[in-house]
Amino acid sequence: MAAALPSLSPIWRNSLRIWLASTLTIGILFWSGRNHLLGLALVMAVLFVNENDLTPARSIGQLVAGALIGILTAIVLHEISTSWVVLGLAILITGVLVRSLGLLKGLSTGYLSCWAVELMHRGNQFNWAMIFNLAFAAVVGILMAQIATWALWPRRPLQQLPALEARIASQLEAQILAMQQWLDSGGEPPAALRSQDLLPSIQLLQQLRDQNQGLPMPAHTQHQLSRWAQAGSIWRQVLRQWLLLEPLLRQLDTPLPADSPQPLLRSALASLAGTLKTQPTAAPAPILSSPAQDWLEEAGRLVAPQPLLLAIGQQCQVLKQLLHSRALLSVGLAQLSASQG
Repeated sequence: MAAALPSLSPIWRNSLRIWLASTLTIGILFWSGRNHLLGLALVMAVLFVNENDLTPARSIGQLVAGALIGILTAIVLHEISTSWVVLGLAILITGVLVRSLGLLKGLSTGYLSCWAVELMHRGNQFNWAMIFNLAFAAVVGILMAQIATWALWPRRPLQQLPALEARIASQLEAQILAMQQWLDSGGEPPAALRSQDLLPSIQLLQQLRDQNQGLPMPAHTQHQLSRWAQAGSIWRQVLRQWLLLEPLLRQLDTPLPADSPQPLLRSALASLAGTLKTQPTAAPAPILSSPAQDWLEEAGRLVAPQPLLLAIGQQCQVLKQLLHSRALLSVGLAQLSASQG
């Protein structure tokens, strides 16, 4: 089951994780006889399911520590007063303590626990048994959220990015080949590639870095996240250039004449598709640009407007350069992963 879950939509994966975390939390709270604290535990379980955590073990410690700091701070200030002003002061002090201790991932649990203590005490006096029960409920919710995350999603999100990037390349390659076949054979043109077909996947390449920015992590992991974010930026530009090139190709009359032994347009599209298909193991060769005169001659062979062929040639050249940069970055990422292994 776990092997098939990465292919599910994010909504289904999140639903399954939240269901498992909630079920485990409910079972443990009822088994321990602390079902009156089920609300706090369920809030913790639902809020802290996170599939993109790169350091789950460290995160558990920070989440639990933040929750304990929030509980203890609220209890101490509750002895002074039960007004909302004191609650605000308790939340402020919790944030200061958690940040000063470097527990950034525990900041949200600290705030939430501090607020939950004030909400749940209902005028009762605090004692060590109540403190333990509150801490138990918070810790159970956090642990069940982490267990559900590990059970229903790979522990290392970085390992999923190469396959994700390969799918992006495969989708664009298929579109280029479909356009190439249409130019050669004529008939009904293929459906146009839409930005929403690739953009969500491209955003995922940058998402991990953005979500973990400012958090402590090994330098090697930080370097990998930065490289993958660069890959996402390159793919954004590649997508933009293809969305500019494809409408230009659709203005050509099809099928294209086949009397030229080395048609420039066909070879340019084939080169783009070939660059996407292969995964370089060494730095690719530098790109040689086609002079404008070659594209003007191609316009004559295809009986097409010269400005149109010049624009197509320019867009093809920019795409080649971007895919060359992508190939260089892929080599660097492969070497980085090999050195880590």
